Amino acid sequence: MVNALFRIIVCIIFSLGVYGMAHAATDQTQAEGEAQTSNKSQTIYVFRHAEKVANKPDPELSEKGQQRATNLAKVLSKATIERIYATKYQRTQQTAAPLAKQLSQTLSTYAAGDSVGLIEAVRGLGQTSLIIGHSNTVPDIVRAAGGNAPELSEQDYGDLFVVQIVGGKITTLRLYIPAE
Repeated sequence: MVNALFRIIVCIIFSLGVYGMAHAATDQTQAEGEAQTSNKSQTIYVFRHAEKVANKPDPELSEKGQQRATNLAKVLSKATIERIYATKYQRTQQTAAPLAKQLSQTLSTYAAGDSVGLIEAVRGLGQTSLIIGHSNTVPDIVRAAGGNAPELSEQDYGDLFVVQIVGGKITTLRLYIPAE
């Protein structure tokens, strides 16, 4: 009888030990998953299209705008951009074109008025991305990504907003890309 009682106690202790190890392994896996999620990082570059020619429905870039677009490509050439977004308008497409050509990428087109939807898609992919927008959309795009940006006027060109997301913390850096 003592021998049978001893076997039952050993089985109970063994069962508790196996359960405890399984439970600890589950907790560790969950903790590792949470750590990996919190350590994820992403950089989103947001830039207003470069200077355009005189007002018309879908203007192309001016010479100054073409130079600024070339300079943007030079600055971002080593930034490991994985995807480039632009609206359907010539001025955004032409601003993005030098970098897209340099990186052998095609442009992804997005709807100009859907900043939240765009950022949800960009964040969902987790890629380092460049978004070319307009004076009235760039601040909304930066804010939708969790960053800070002032309103831009029709005369504001050259502002490059760098939104960095690291471990859930978001920082915004505002740089300037010259046209000369």
